[in-house]
Amino acid sequence: MNTLTLFSPLFFTLAAFILTAVESSFFPNLGVPATFTPDLNLVLIIFLTSCPPGIRCLLSAIGISITTSLFSSAPGIIQPIGHLFIFFIGCRINQTIFMNHIFPQAVFAGIGKFFLTLFLSFATGSILPFSNIIFRAFGGTITTALFAFPILLYLNTLQERFIPANPNSISS
Repeated sequence: MNTLTLFSPLFFTLAAFILTAVESSFFPNLGVPATFTPDLNLVLIIFLTSCPPGIRCLLSAIGISITTSLFSSAPGIIQPIGHLFIFFIGCRINQTIFMNHIFPQAVFAGIGKFFLTLFLSFATGSILPFSNIIFRAFGGTITTALFAFPILLYLNTLQERFIPANPNSISS
């Protein structure tokens, strides 16, 4: 077992901290409205659904979902539960549909952001009209799907780089 596989939950949690800092500080300073701010940590969770299932993927998803809730405005445990729910749905979909390519993952990230926005709006008792909630959901969906492409491309390239030359051999 190499060091990268041993510390993957820590690496994904640190990446979630960096992406959360980018979401909460970089986008608002550029003048991007909160409606169009992407959920970059959701892209990390979608990437984990394409990895082989195991305890490291689950621990990574838990670390990402807890990190996401540190800087969000959603109260308590609602947002981490939503991210973990999307993780489990994605793992289940990956068992039935081949979702190891960038385009299906980006589409699933957009769809996940749409339903997560609707879930958070209804769970927090938002006083916004339904048309504003749908507008916010579509804005986040589009930007999350668009930002998912470069992040997933990088993560898939990184994952291919660390695949051993002979996966059936025992590596130490």
